[in-house]
Amino acid sequence: MELSEKKNKDAVKPAQVVKTFIVKYNSPLIFVILIIVSAIMSEHFLTVRNIFNILLQQTHYLLLSLGVMLTIMTAGIDLSVGATAGASSVLTALIITSYGKDNELWLIVAIGCTLVFGCAIGFINGILVGKMRMAPFIVTLAMMSIAQGIAFMLTNGAQVQLTSAYAAAKPLTWFAITRVGFGIPITVIFVAVVVIIFWFIMRYTPFGRYVLAVGSNESATHLAGINVVRSKTLVYTISGGLASLGGVFIAGRTALGAPAIARDNDYALTAVAACVIGGVALEGGKGTVGFTIIGVLILATITNIMNLLGVAAYPQLVAKGIIIIIAIALSKLGQSKN
Repeated sequence: MELSEKKNKDAVKPAQVVKTFIVKYNSPLIFVILIIVSAIMSEHFLTVRNIFNILLQQTHYLLLSLGVMLTIMTAGIDLSVGATAGASSVLTALIITSYGKDNELWLIVAIGCTLVFGCAIGFINGILVGKMRMAPFIVTLAMMSIAQGIAFMLTNGAQVQLTSAYAAAKPLTWFAITRVGFGIPITVIFVAVVVIIFWFIMRYTPFGRYVLAVGSNESATHLAGINVVRSKTLVYTISGGLASLGGVFIAGRTALGAPAIARDNDYALTAVAACVIGGVALEGGKGTVGFTIIGVLILATITNIMNLLGVAAYPQLVAKGIIIIIAIALSKLGQSKN
């Protein structure tokens, strides 16, 4: 009898292992399957140029997603990143066109001022969420509106063109479009370095552990002597800074500072979706840099294959929404198994 029960347990064990593996690594598995299906559907998908085009188009999404990932890990959220990125692109373009016609060094000033702007927005978010204990959803939603308003106020709603007539615009445009060996865009290399730095910080530094601890149990973290307010403030400040850096990238790629970008974009939605697809728990305390990047690439791959197949933009929004729902369902399934 005991031998029979042992055999049944041994027979069940492999199935449980497979199920646990699928739930735990659902995003990498989805990504691999998606690549295979996309390669079958379009012969152009796996070309070197198309792959690097995908990565180039996702540089600002990757930056924004890293910041949003941190806020969600602390059981919060940052809905202001899209508007911050859009306003930052306007600010960058405005400084260049106002002062950088004959001096390339004004690009450094423009980038510096833009990063300060983004960090300031994030800092205010962090203080209101951490110190004032206001709801992150409401705070960042309000800040999104403020950033949108700032973008329009800076230019009275007009677009700012970054042409070759401005000396400070030339290095920014060069950085945005230049490719090196094997056709790798410089911006992709830059973002890859940022991702590696974030991976190291989250895996091997006290800050990474504090972020997860705050999201897992804020009260216990506070009792353990960790400054929760400081951790949250830093997290939101980093998120704002990354959003503004993404805005600089947008200005470089589009050679434009358009206030409408701050209002009419899907940056925040895509960043949150990428985090959820990558397994970052909306309740906080769980998530990794690697899986978040995979979440961004999953959404990018879906968009790319639909574009290659000539699918209109509106069905793409439907597909993205469905995928977000599936990802949340898988995330809940994974939590129930733990």
